[in-house]
Amino acid sequence: MKYSLGVIGLGVMGEAILSQILKSDKFLPNEICVFDLDEQKEKRFADVGVTVADSVKGLVTDSKRVLIAVKPQHYKSACSGICFDGVETVYSIMAGINTGVLRENLALSTTGIVRIMPNVPCKIGKGVCGMTFNGVTDAEKKIACEIFSACGSVVVTEEINFDAITSVSGSGPAYVYMFAEGMIKGGMNGGLSYEESKILALDTIIGAAEIAKISDEPLSVLVDRVCSKGGTTIEAVNVFREKDLIDTIAEGVDACRKKSEILGKTIC
Repeated sequence: MKYSLGVIGLGVMGEAILSQILKSDKFLPNEICVFDLDEQKEKRFADVGVTVADSVKGLVTDSKRVLIAVKPQHYKSACSGICFDGVETVYSIMAGINTGVLRENLALSTTGIVRIMPNVPCKIGKGVCGMTFNGVTDAEKKIACEIFSACGSVVVTEEINFDAITSVSGSGPAYVYMFAEGMIKGGMNGGLSYEESKILALDTIIGAAEIAKISDEPLSVLVDRVCSKGGTTIEAVNVFREKDLIDTIAEGVDACRKKSEILGKTIC
């Protein structure tokens, strides 16, 4: 019997994704095998019933699906000389490695490839994963979406959009942290303690994001709804508009996307 999923690499994202998959009960621990050079990382999953493979080759041979979660610069050496013909689907979360390059380098003749761009909140099941398919059956597409839904939302798109996904969601948590830092600082300037200001700022961001997520109205309309004529909110919003906050953020996202494009070409 083959394992339903094999995971190569238990770094930050590999461990996070596998932890959420186990919590979702999509696969039982005994349906999963893992391999990592760090035995302590392997042991954490072995302790909950996951099988530890003796080698990458053994994992690939014994798995129906394989998630490659190593650093992009290491996957060639990790998978060198290994035949993936018996694997139905390969999942890759490696930034900058497109499905065409992966298919060529690993000689994936008939194996389907699912490329995923996760982000840090996947660690708590609140992330978002960009996803694209190459040679994947409809049945396996459904399974892939189910697996990674354990980490949060899944957005299926064309692979040409992956640099944009990197710049919005992959790197996006850093932008949110910076905006939150500014709100916290402003609260402290008004006399709040750091902890008080942090709770107020972060819970406000979470609540506002939830409203924006379910609303059909443009964000600009939601902004105006919070602002009352001659009120307090408009004073802050006017400063943000004068400083071109939205355009500044968009410029940062553009710079991130362009760097992702360059890195992708360098890695390939």
